[in-house]
Amino acid sequence: MGLSGLLGGAQDEGATRKTEAPKNEPKYDETFSGPIIEVSSTKITVSRSILGKPAEKHTFWIKPDTRIEGKLKVKVRVTVGFVTTDDGDVARLIVVRSGRAADVSK
Repeated sequence: MGLSGLLGGAQDEGATRKTEAPKNEPKYDETFSGPIIEVSSTKITVSRSILGKPAEKHTFWIKPDTRIEGKLKVKVRVTVGFVTTDDGDVARLIVVRSGRAADVSK
């Protein structure tokens, strides 16, 4: 088997990864980032401060199919991907943002 055979296998493997990724990623329309100010098993409230504007709070429903990456607790910074429904805003993806990542890379 020549070099072209090895490259062909690598390309096939890369194509497989690309087709799997969209299946795992929950679909959402908008995002909201900030520290958690309240959290329960069914809801999460996040605060966002924008320079020159008053802080705004946003509450999201947590459903059984909500994907959560990290441990949710008060004062932890998160990014919430959500969709708006008749019942309110539903979190589809919640990612805990760690400030330690910059320290680890040094």
